Amino acid sequence: MKLKVYKIAAALACFTMLSCEKHFLDINDDPSNPLDVSLELLLPSVQLDMAGSLGTSTAGLSQITSTYMHQIVQRSNQNDYGVQGTDGGVQSPWLILYTRALADNESIIKKATEQEAWPYLGIAQAMKAYSYSLMVDVWGDVPYSEAHKSPEILLPKYDKGEDIYPQLFQLLDDAKANLQKESIFEVGNEDLFYGGDTDLWIKFVNSVKLKLYNQVRHVQDVSAEVDALIAEDNFISSAAEDFEMEYGTSVGPDNRNPGYVQEWAPGTANYYISPYFYEIMANLNTFDHPDYGGKIGVRDPRIPYYFYNQIGEVSAASSPENPCTYCYGYVDPNSGDFVIKEPALQGTGMVSIFAFSLDIDPNEGYGQGRSQTVVGLYPVGGKYDDGEGGASNFDGYPQTPQRLLNYYAVKFIEAELFLTGAATGDARLALRDGIRAAFAKVNEIADGVGAPVISTTARDAYVNAVLTAYDAADDAGKLEHIMTQKWIASFGWGVDMYTDYRRTGYPQLYDGNTDNLSFTIRTKDYPFAFPWPTNNLAVNSNAPAQKVVTSNDAKPFWME
Repeated sequence: MKLKVYKIAAALACFTMLSCEKHFLDINDDPSNPLDVSLELLLPSVQLDMAGSLGTSTAGLSQITSTYMHQIVQRSNQNDYGVQGTDGGVQSPWLILYTRALADNESIIKKATEQEAWPYLGIAQAMKAYSYSLMVDVWGDVPYSEAHKSPEILLPKYDKGEDIYPQLFQLLDDAKANLQKESIFEVGNEDLFYGGDTDLWIKFVNSVKLKLYNQVRHVQDVSAEVDALIAEDNFISSAAEDFEMEYGTSVGPDNRNPGYVQEWAPGTANYYISPYFYEIMANLNTFDHPDYGGKIGVRDPRIPYYFYNQIGEVSAASSPENPCTYCYGYVDPNSGDFVIKEPALQGTGMVSIFAFSLDIDPNEGYGQGRSQTVVGLYPVGGKYDDGEGGASNFDGYPQTPQRLLNYYAVKFIEAELFLTGAATGDARLALRDGIRAAFAKVNEIADGVGAPVISTTARDAYVNAVLTAYDAADDAGKLEHIMTQKWIASFGWGVDMYTDYRRTGYPQLYDGNTDNLSFTIRTKDYPFAFPWPTNNLAVNSNAPAQKVVTSNDAKPFWME
């Protein structure tokens, strides 16, 4: 891992200072725009951009998707499903992923093909298939067949998602074939994901194929293909093989987790913790929301790894800095009395706000930068919550990875396929293994920074409670358990959660119109897709007209 981190720093230094170009003083060349960039430099650039565009910061797709999946809350239009094509959370990920990463990735494909650099070609094809699958899942129709073909094509058409997906399966097959070819080229630590290990890339390719087959199971029979893939049994099979971007601790050049940089600056966190998500994990129900936690009756031991309370325990002596809406209480600034807001939160430091409360919450004007509960160790590299409190102040663990496709996700995908009859296997066993793998991932991150780990006893008590409830449920209830456990495990990686919900209808999501709160009102329907970035539509005369994201026309092709 340490060598990989050094490579990230080196790559950033090269891109920033251009000192890695042999002829950087040639007066006939513009050093800011080198005419040719080697495969060794292009690859880490593409990978860093790809991870950043998908991650948890405001420039990543996991920002809005995590809000829509009610794991975080923001004081913005996203509080009420109000996404627009002009939003930074729509335009920035498109710019970084499509305009930069995929354009440079196409250069890798071209150069690697010409040079017969098969491992580079296979890696680039795998990344292209994975990235475009996510773009189709989020935006629907996107440029594909004519994309990144300048100067021949400057204004690419938008291809239909159902036309793109079959090509991605073929691209994954091509990637696998190229990764298995003999080559004089070797990929090393410039590969920030797998260090050039082609066997791990093949496992990733197979795992992506399984994911995509699961995605389209409503619109085509994938049983034969999935059974063959499962029989091959060559997926991501441990946390050590997870597809994720590991970061570093350097500030100059900055190679820290972008979500950490954003959320752990002193007093400036963008994200509040969703009270709904917290209560599902804490086995509470204080505002009449869908009650998954009550079905299993166990408090989730991952809470202190997920959320960090800047106030160790809210009380009259340790009050939030201003009146709060979701908290045990606060000291009234006028009377000096301690006002109890939510008795069930006594003994905790939880301070947050509600979704669907924008411009309604009576305490909206009060800042809580030094008091609010923030995202913790597991999602972005904050601190483990030991109950002592303390303001977030860049004192966490910025090397924490951005998770993308992990072993636990593969097991949950298998569980869904088995339960729904799209493949042959034991759904209950896959669910159990998925939850265990999710706990193991938390422990891996915790152990890596010297935080306490979750005991096997605590893990097994939780797993057994879930399985008991699973056994008592009908098939719809069993699917709810699988998807809810995947949702909990995926905190910090919102894109697949958003896709899972639109495909299955689970987990159940909080609705501000059905709770018992007077200051939460949902005014918009759930978005079936993201709007296209306004800037892209404005410059591309072959682009379609902007979609209405709540209309049936906006649904991705794989939705029923």
